[in-house]
Amino acid sequence: MADFKYAGEFIIEECTLCTVGGLELDLKEQFSNISIFEDIYSNSITGNISFIDTNNLTANASIVGQEKLRLFIMSPDADDDTDRSICINFTDSPLHVYQVANNVNINDRTKVFTLRFTTAEFVRNQRIRVKQSFSGEPSDIIKTIVRGEEYLNSKKEFYYEESTNLFKMIAPNKRPFDFINDLSKRCLSKDYNFSPSFLFFETCEGYFYRTIDSMMDRKNPKMVYRELTPSEDQSKVVLNLSNILSYDVVSSRDTVLQARAGMLSSNYLEVDTFNKTFTKFAYDYSKDYEKQVNVDEYNGYGSEKSIPLSMAKDDYGNKITEYPETTQYLQYTQRNKPADDGGQLNPAYDIDVDYNGHDIWLQKRMSRNVSMDTAITLRIAVAGNTAVHAGDLIGVQLKNQSTGDDELDPYLSGKYLIKNLRHEFKNGPGKMMHDLHIDCVRDAVQSAYPSSGVTATDGGKKIDKILPKGDEDSSPQSF
Repeated sequence: MADFKYAGEFIIEECTLCTVGGLELDLKEQFSNISIFEDIYSNSITGNISFIDTNNLTANASIVGQEKLRLFIMSPDADDDTDRSICINFTDSPLHVYQVANNVNINDRTKVFTLRFTTAEFVRNQRIRVKQSFSGEPSDIIKTIVRGEEYLNSKKEFYYEESTNLFKMIAPNKRPFDFINDLSKRCLSKDYNFSPSFLFFETCEGYFYRTIDSMMDRKNPKMVYRELTPSEDQSKVVLNLSNILSYDVVSSRDTVLQARAGMLSSNYLEVDTFNKTFTKFAYDYSKDYEKQVNVDEYNGYGSEKSIPLSMAKDDYGNKITEYPETTQYLQYTQRNKPADDGGQLNPAYDIDVDYNGHDIWLQKRMSRNVSMDTAITLRIAVAGNTAVHAGDLIGVQLKNQSTGDDELDPYLSGKYLIKNLRHEFKNGPGKMMHDLHIDCVRDAVQSAYPSSGVTATDGGKKIDKILPKGDEDSSPQSF
């Protein structure tokens, strides 16, 4: 373990390109830029690497887009270079190059070329199909697909959360990731109030099958980033590591989109064609919010977590979440069996293929996913750290722009979930720099929004008038 000499420092232990011709090219000194992308809504990580080529490698080494890349990068403070949670280590499981993207001539003898890469599991996923029946708990089914030699054959870490479901199902000739995604939609968390927010994604740490609730269930964030003035004092490297270099508010709220997409409220109508009956389920985001785990579940501000919406009543006396007909869902079944009061399947019901439980998970899952897309979203740039991954919880402290002092912004400051990030490693002249570009979301606010109601109300004159014919239209001008 070594100390940081400056914020954003990194150590590159290996960067080896293995070609289809059997060559192994050590490119630690030749790379100019490496980008790695992680996203909790993506089944695989992706990235690209750019090289300065003075030896015409693309031709002499026959680089064709089918190479493998052994990559090992870590931050200086990593105390265990075998732990993939704190290092970017793809030496045992090399990355797969799939495209030679750019080839730009700098001069007669020098050019820059870019290779795009992904993981072996992603490449394998494009080439095979899952065609068999499965039964059991979803994490066991997913583990079979991830580990099976006939399927993804992954040797990476797999972190999973247990569900309450037991399934009997057939994979109808689907790609592995597509089947896993379809399975995840219907799963209910064992530990988080039957939350239907399971996601299957990959980071540099490994594969994850977990709910949004479990990602947010952290008392202490992985890192706390603050809006500070950078210090040139080398003894304050740790302080600079937590400094926000820049930020943008990408999204704050879009209540029209939230309503139309089913986040705020919805109706689900389940029609039983066998018994000629139907059941209606109404969803209200404000009532379900307290049942979810949110970013401020462990609130460091000493106050209750607050819903990131105003609950003011409109001119019709309704709250924004009290219009269930905004979004409608319809499902036909052969045997109507809704959930009991506990949110689970009725234990007397024998699970079989004619019931898929949409009444339990559909509205809640749609609402949760839309809330992630339309929540308060920050895009921040900070000094790099290989221990930070998509799905981590971080703290963000921003100054209140309206007051102009060091008081924290009451709506933008707090805990955030990293939705996606990009590691950017640059090999500059005399100094290598690692930056992190993070998109993080927040589904709670420190201070509740006012809910007393808007002072202005809809009014005006009601005028209904038939338009006259064109030749009868009077005008002070003639032409």
